[in-house]
Amino acid sequence: MKHIVLASTSKRRQEILRWLGVQFEIVPSNFDEDAVKFSDFDDPEDYVATIASGKAYVVAQQHPNAFIIASDTMVFLDGKMYGKPKDLTHARSMMKELSGQTHTVYTAVVMMDGETGDSRTEIVTSRVSFFSLSDDEIERYIATSEPYDKAGGYALQGYAKKFVREVRGSAMNVVGFPVLTVRDMLEDLGVPIEVDIEESVFEKTGYRS
Repeated sequence: MKHIVLASTSKRRQEILRWLGVQFEIVPSNFDEDAVKFSDFDDPEDYVATIASGKAYVVAQQHPNAFIIASDTMVFLDGKMYGKPKDLTHARSMMKELSGQTHTVYTAVVMMDGETGDSRTEIVTSRVSFFSLSDDEIERYIATSEPYDKAGGYALQGYAKKFVREVRGSAMNVVGFPVLTVRDMLEDLGVPIEVDIEESVFEKTGYRS
């Protein structure tokens, strides 16, 4: 069995992958995400899949004897993409636009064989409804360090959890790594998963998936 490489600097994805009890190496991808323009795509799913595949491909060139796991998460509302906020002003604007609205979170997970280049991509979508937020709530939130490395400018598992009225679909997808999908993909590759991940996720997060 080839060893597994996670092409991500995300502490959240690293932590969640560890929940599955698999051994893996962390190799950040230097894929240029800015070169992929959302305006060139008709479908958000194609956009996140393209970025995740690009991340995997770059690392696969460096590790031909490994299975590469790469992922990308984006928030979309009314045809607009919400990535990671660039600064405090950008984070404030994001939270104001998401306030009282229901947005969609898309995550693409790619697993690529570094030797053959064969890959599999799965897209997971979730719908997240926010309560209406006051200006004071938004200001207190963006004063924390939480928004700045999160798609959409918020972390479901963090302080922003109280802003969320409802999650339809995978909550772990909103966190940024749909662990049940990752588990199924790994098992299909012949990687044994010996933990009860549903119960583990619930114990750690309070969410069932």
